[in-house]
Amino acid sequence: MCIRRHDDRGQRRRAVAGWCDGGLRFRKGVDVSVTDRASPEVVELWDGERIRGWQDYHLAGVADLISAVNLSQALLALVGSGMLDRLRQDGPCPRDALLDGLNPEVGAGFLRYLSVCGVLEEFGGAYRLTRRGTMLTSDIALARLGFYLEAYGPVTRAMTDLLTGSARYGVDVTRAPAALGRHSGTVSTVSYLPIVRRAMAGRSAARLIDLGCGTGSLLIQLCQADPELTGVGLDIAPEAIAAARETADRAGVGDRARFAVADAFDPATWPDGCDGAEVICGIGVLHEHFRDGDGRVVELLDRYADILTGDRVLLIGEPEVRYDNRENDSDFFLVHVLTAQGIPRDRQGWLAVFGRTRLQCGRLYTSAVAGPRTCFYELTPEKE
Repeated sequence: MCIRRHDDRGQRRRAVAGWCDGGLRFRKGVDVSVTDRASPEVVELWDGERIRGWQDYHLAGVADLISAVNLSQALLALVGSGMLDRLRQDGPCPRDALLDGLNPEVGAGFLRYLSVCGVLEEFGGAYRLTRRGTMLTSDIALARLGFYLEAYGPVTRAMTDLLTGSARYGVDVTRAPAALGRHSGTVSTVSYLPIVRRAMAGRSAARLIDLGCGTGSLLIQLCQADPELTGVGLDIAPEAIAAARETADRAGVGDRARFAVADAFDPATWPDGCDGAEVICGIGVLHEHFRDGDGRVVELLDRYADILTGDRVLLIGEPEVRYDNRENDSDFFLVHVLTAQGIPRDRQGWLAVFGRTRLQCGRLYTSAVAGPRTCFYELTPEKE
């Protein structure tokens, strides 16, 4: 261990006639102390083993992991507290207005933290989002954070218990269905809406059934974009259907976008009005059943084959897992493992499953370059 000493103790000086530092005039012959008392001696210890330990800590990226965890939670708190809505208004938002109704002490420190992190910038007691802050709080960014932290947060926090077997998914631990529906709906709308519209346009479809619709964002936006379109959204979660109906009414399409509590995999439970839909669409609804074996998925697809009469088509959108870190692929894989879901397949795996059914895949849609790696398979009954 090496030791280095610094002699920073205060010194006294004798001023002479004239101006001294800072424009302060001294009388000739008067002693003036730079400090009232002597500063302590600084002893700097150089411990190679300790230094290597902390260098390893930083090189491993642990500090960045901690910062990422806290900043992610802070961004969701920015939304939940209502502060983000205030920041999105035109012009900088004064601190008092931003913290109205909130804990002022905690809020002041929270604003400073976000400024240090480059999310906010402060000028004259007012705050606004930086360019980085705007990107971090985009709809898609917040939906992705909410998907993993809010919807699957209860699951990942119980990871040790699930791993040791002291907890079972579906019994002791569950994901948050409302958050899952809300955030998945945002991702679906941003990423998949153009694909569904393209598939429907190719068939001049005017009626859609949305399987596992969640809070209904996909069907609602499709109806908003096409005044001739009508549809029915089906989901097994009553709270999701209630939210979908409210949103549809608020968007002015409640008369054309209807929602019902029903089992997407059992057409016998579907309400009146589902007949005549040219397109039956399901995004991310089938792969969970791989947990019961490929035969279970084949069985479900054959159920749909029975109702695909005439020119009806089944449009199935499913993620491709490729076991890498692009687009959080490894994170997506992990939450499926923890929740005992079936693991999604790549397109070749899905085509092999379709080959065992009474359906045939005539077209495959996918988004180029960016976004979740999801394929949409256009399925019709096999021709006899």
